[in-house]
Amino acid sequence: MDVEIPNDVNDFVKNIVATGRYESEQAAVAEGLRLLKSREQLRSDVEEGFRQMDEGQWVDGETLFADLHRDIDAMENDS
Repeated sequence: MDVEIPNDVNDFVKNIVATGRYESEQAAVAEGLRLLKSREQLRSDVEEGFRQMDEGQWVDGETLFADLHRDIDAMENDS
């Protein structure tokens, strides 16, 4: 892949490589793309959560934590 990036971004990448944070410009850019991928996955997960809420597929916090505490107590009593 051959990509041109703006000068300010190019300078940023060169600077973080110069500090030793990344071993190469390619490693820094690859990390940036992994972060972008993670952000897009998070966006998708949040959209899915809102869709589920709109469809009534949710549990209030009190119920959730009560269920978790009950499950933890059950596991501890089985030990």
